Amino acid sequence: MKNKEKWFEHIFNNSGVGILIVDKNRTILELNKTFCDIVGYKYEELIKKHARILHISDESSAKFGEIAFNTVLENNTLDLEYKFRHKNGYPIWIKITGDVIRDKQEVLWIITNINKRVMFQEELAKLNDTLNIKIDSQVKVLREKDRQLQYQGRLAQMGEMLNMISHQWRQPLTSISATTSFLQAKLFINEFNQEEFLEELSLIEDSAEHLSNTINDFRNFFKVDKQKVITNFKNIVENTLKIIKPILTNSHINVTTNFESHDNIYTLENELRQVVLNILKNAEDAFIENDIKNRDIELHTFSKNNFAYLEISDNAGGIKDENLNKIFNTYFTTKSSTNGTGLGLCMSKTIIEDNCKGKLTAINNKNNGATFIIKLPIKK
Repeated sequence: MKNKEKWFEHIFNNSGVGILIVDKNRTILELNKTFCDIVGYKYEELIKKHARILHISDESSAKFGEIAFNTVLENNTLDLEYKFRHKNGYPIWIKITGDVIRDKQEVLWIITNINKRVMFQEELAKLNDTLNIKIDSQVKVLREKDRQLQYQGRLAQMGEMLNMISHQWRQPLTSISATTSFLQAKLFINEFNQEEFLEELSLIEDSAEHLSNTINDFRNFFKVDKQKVITNFKNIVENTLKIIKPILTNSHINVTTNFESHDNIYTLENELRQVVLNILKNAEDAFIENDIKNRDIELHTFSKNNFAYLEISDNAGGIKDENLNKIFNTYFTTKSSTNGTGLGLCMSKTIIEDNCKGKLTAINNKNNGATFIIKLPIKK
């Protein structure tokens, strides 16, 4: 019998969990060394004391007695995570399980120290909160950068548009100016001929109509329209060339088209035109910078595996191999600082891949030039 008592005493004191026994008045009747280690007290400091000494406040002790302690006395097993107070004053988290013994006169508490785990969870939660704050902050920064990028792109686009309008208007304005000067001279020398005047006025009307049509073309071309429509690459190319071909011709660039595919695509028409316009304008800049004599651009459409393709090829010198993977990066440009912002191809890739759900790539071709390939799904 004595051996059994010593054996139970050994288990009690050397258990890996804290053991606490209190009576129905919550007076501490017994406790083991592990529990003393958890709360920082010596055995003598807790034995026969009221259990409130273990709580972080009298209010906490009273609440625990009403809810947890009475739950166990009513013959209900209790298992919860709770906060005790260490002897040194700081709170410690424990996992506590209770059950009644000796005809409901006493309660046996099994206590596990989970303070490190809870502290780790709290620290992790703080880190997550901090991380979320940093992420939110970075998202705001990126959104602001994206807004600035779009704004700079719009400014660059407006500059290009004004340049194109000036090219489109130069010839009709020159014609109008020459005609009015001719008519003024005729009036000045009193050589008025009604039929001749009417013919010259008709030329002025034709030139004025051309100016008006040009404005309408540019208004439709650059308007913001996020509504997808059914179109095809042939329409895209032809409408784009109406805007830029006079400039390309003025730069002595020969433009040819090869429309093998007329398959429909469902896309943002105006944004796709702007991509084609940007690629053509880049080709013109490359011809000028590289001082190419014979200048050719070919626009080729074809279909393959349920996709429609538009290839825009030039012989303007090509792209350095080390730059092929960089040309679509934000702010990367091979142009001089006065001619390039590095925004055009980046925005073009965003339009094709994010907005139109297609693919935009670039390769060097066998004609000592670059080929840009736009790939979009065919509309069934």
